[in-house]
Amino acid sequence: MAKTKAHRKRKPPPPRSAAPASGGWNWKADALRAALVLLVTLGAYANSIHNGFAYDDLRAIQDNTRLEDPGDFGTFFGTSYWNWDNDVTRLYRPLTVWSWAVDQALFGPGPFGVHLVNVLGGALQAGLVYVFLLLLFRKRGLALLAALLFALHPVHTEVLANGVGRSEIAGGIFLMAGAILHVLGARRARPGRLGTLPPPLYLLGTALCLMIALLFKESAVVLPALLVLADWLVLEEGRVRPALRRLPAAAVYAVPVVAYLLLRASVIGTSLPAVQEVMIPLSAAERVLYASGTLVAYLGQLAVPWRLLCEYSDYRTPLTASLSQPVPALSLVVWIVLGFLVVRLARRRAMTPLYGIGWFWIAILPVSNLLFPIGTIRADRLLFIPSLGFTLVLAWLILLLARRWSTVAWVLAAAVLGFYGWRTVTRNPDWKSQESIWTADLAKNPGSAVGWTLLGDVRRQQGRFEEAEADYRRAFELRDRAWFYPEAHNHYAELMSRKGNVAEAKRHYRLVLSRAPGQITALINLGAILLNADSTRTEAIDLLERAVASDPANLAPRINLTQAYDNAGRLDLALETIEGAIAIAPRRPDLWTIKGIVLRKAGREADAAAADIQARRLGGL
Repeated sequence: MAKTKAHRKRKPPPPRSAAPASGGWNWKADALRAALVLLVTLGAYANSIHNGFAYDDLRAIQDNTRLEDPGDFGTFFGTSYWNWDNDVTRLYRPLTVWSWAVDQALFGPGPFGVHLVNVLGGALQAGLVYVFLLLLFRKRGLALLAALLFALHPVHTEVLANGVGRSEIAGGIFLMAGAILHVLGARRARPGRLGTLPPPLYLLGTALCLMIALLFKESAVVLPALLVLADWLVLEEGRVRPALRRLPAAAVYAVPVVAYLLLRASVIGTSLPAVQEVMIPLSAAERVLYASGTLVAYLGQLAVPWRLLCEYSDYRTPLTASLSQPVPALSLVVWIVLGFLVVRLARRRAMTPLYGIGWFWIAILPVSNLLFPIGTIRADRLLFIPSLGFTLVLAWLILLLARRWSTVAWVLAAAVLGFYGWRTVTRNPDWKSQESIWTADLAKNPGSAVGWTLLGDVRRQQGRFEEAEADYRRAFELRDRAWFYPEAHNHYAELMSRKGNVAEAKRHYRLVLSRAPGQITALINLGAILLNADSTRTEAIDLLERAVASDPANLAPRINLTQAYDNAGRLDLALETIEGAIAIAPRRPDLWTIKGIVLRKAGREADAAAADIQARRLGGL
């Protein structure tokens, strides 16, 4: 008996990976581990810093005139992400656009500053992942391994090696900062009449970080649910009643979410993004089945990230989904097995993998197409935040294996980290330019109509007209099977016009307008072709008037319409139209020059001379 009592008095030594029981830090050790995560991330993405602009970078950054003045917050907060009239993407990310303006002010208009900041931001994000996991689980080995897996995961290359990944990176930084503040506050929380609330400064800090993250990217809306899950599964170890007493904190976090939604609605309305056209024919049940199969593909890609694409749509076969197909049917089996696994983990009170699984599902659900259709059927960037759940479970499994077979576990960890790092380093150069990304992606997915269109643009700019023509034909022949693709027809028509085949150009522009009467590019370009001939000038004026009415802020149809009115001798309307253009862009010297030409034809020489002086003054600024 004495032996037993003595044995009971003995306190087992704390696990080597455990943080101090008080939750305090070993500052030197933890700083070194965080620095290691930062350096590993920087090393993995260093070869992306000298990438150029590719894909959405061209429209969002390179050609974005809003980036000229980083102090123009009215423009950043008062326009949509893309700043198009009738913007069907329905995205509102003002701080992302502002951050690119700051890049341009600091580093110039080229891509270097954008990529440098992205890589530095990605390293900071990975370091914050380590801090968050350490504070939440108090296990240094788990936090370090999961953070390294997250830092090196190749699925993040679309985010860190691409300029427009800024929204995910910055949003992720503030999401993790908010999560860290919440955990720190939750460990200092005291019971009260309103529940177990963190100290006010932590509560407000988390809410502020959430608001900033939302203004970078709307996907941060999942943070309150992730924190509620952390309170329940980790801080309260699965106990329901204590977790319920922490819910008032989540109610506070609802305030920035509501504020963001109200601000967004005031600028771009309340509509959801337009459905990607290939999903339009699907019923709700078919969409859910297809999304279920896509989620299984996501899990496979997280486990073995070999096939990485920026465009997964494959138009060689129509998009369908039914239980008779292998992927949707397999996905249901996977979810049943996962459900049994979750029950088993819950019985064993294995809260770490449960939280990882929960993190993945909560983070992926809004962009999964399960609840509602979104504008993307699949994309690597959508896995940026959800992948943390996967890397947490993977790190837990490796450490679990290490309890019995330590050597095997660490060889496995080294192999996985090595493969992830190698795949990341080799994928980064694909994002070097528009030509490199689409050449690489089309080799793996030749059914991408978007890829063939954009590669055609590159070849057209290089003067490789025959190759570009073949690319455009491939694009609309692929995509028209599923849904008419006006962009490829327009680009093809522009090329035909440039080659002198005006008849073919007009045929394709008319085809576009027969299927999409308000398509702005076809209205403008066909109008420009027709405005010089007397026999087609009336039609040209009609097309250009429709274009102006459809997109009042677009200067191109106004300039062409001015010329059409001028050619038709309707100088009063020509003057009215160019003055409308000047009202939109009063500092454009070419608009004043055109006004001077019209005034001179109208016999108003003095006014024409004044317009010419203004054009020269603005041109010399």
